Formats: sequence, C-alpha cells, structure tokens
Amino acid sequence: MGMAKACCSCCCCVLVLVAFAGLMVLAVKNACVVPFLTTVDEASLARMSLAAPVTAGHNGSTPAAALSYDLSLVLALRWYYRRAVGFSHAKPLEAELRFLGRPLGPRARLGGAEQAAATSYLSEIVYRLAWNGSDENATTALALGPGEAAAFAAESAARVFELELVIAGVFKSSVLFRSRWCGVRVNCPLRLSVSTPSVAAAVAAPPFASVECKS
Repeated sequence: MGMAKACCSCCCCVLVLVAFAGLMVLAVKNACVVPFLTTVDEASLARMSLAAPVTAGHNGSTPAAALSYDLSLVLALRWYYRRAVGFSHAKPLEAELRFLGRPLGPRARLGGAEQAAATSYLSEIVYRLAWNGSDENATTALALGPGEAAAFAAESAARVFELELVIAGVFKSSVLFRSRWCGVRVNCPLRLSVSTPSVAAAVAAPPFASVECKS
C-alpha cells in the first residue's frame, strides 16, 4: 500500500513538471516577455518653448514653428532573475523621447544592456539621459504645424507637458530547446512642468514621482 502511494506521488510530480515545461514552451512560442522592469526615477524639464515661425511651410502653407526643449532624466532598468527562461541580447536597446507622438532629437543607445541581458541574476543599470533642442539648430529643433502648435499652446497654458519615453530593442528568449526572437517595446508616459529658478519662485511645482513603464 505504501509503495503504491509513493508511486502515485512520484507520477503526480512528473505530471506537474511536464505540465510546467509545456506551459513554459507555450509561453515562449506565443508571447514575448520583457526581461526587465523600467522606471523613470527622476525627470527635469528646463525648457519647452515655441519660437515664432521663420520659414515657409510646404507648398506655401502656414509656416511651421520650431520647438525648443531641454530635458534630462534618470532611467533605471532592472533585469529579472531568470532560471527557467534565458534571454540573449540581439539589437541594442534605444531610448526615444516623443512629444505629440513625434521624436524629440536622436535616439539614445543604452550601453551595457548586452552584459545585463547575459547575466543570470537580478541586475540594475541606471542611465542619465538628456535631450536638448534649440530653434537656432534645425537638426535638433522640432517643427510643429498649426494643429501641433495649438496642442502645445494648450499644454503650455496648463503648465503641464505630456511626453513619452519609448524603449525598444530585440531579444531572443529560450526555454528548453525552443527559442524565439522578440521585439521589445516599453512606453513611459511623462507629465512634466518647466522647472527653472524663476518659474520655481512663482509656481511651486510638485516633486516628480517615479514612473513605472509599461509594455
């Protein structure tokens, strides 16, 4: 009787392990898992202003206005401890800052992510990133059409600008003998007010609260 119970318990354990392995394979086959948690721990907006239109628009239309901006932030990537699922880095992670759905300046490459993706223990990398664009520099300033300029004016009147930080890259996830290439994209919504000594003296802006990004 005791032997029968032991055999039954052993069979149940084997079935549970097989079912778990099957679920892991299905998870990798049908879904891509983001192997890290992303947070924006600090953010500061020193300038967000719209210069008067100076050049004509396309086909003689209303000229575009140039957006000047100066933003810095602290981004933290916390890589998951993973024992059953392995991840290997394929394409460097890049961070892109957007306003009204359009990129502000060039993308920032997140160095060191390749090493973090190859480790087996929870690790954290902190990046200090900055974007700066001036209406005097056509390569960094963002040209806004009339509709976008109106949206900017509304956010400026509310003293809160809504921006978005996008983190993207490519990884290969592996479970047992199966692997899959996955494009990873994480979005970080940011609501920021311009913070300068003169503005801070006139308006007490609330402290920045850490933002957890979503995939």
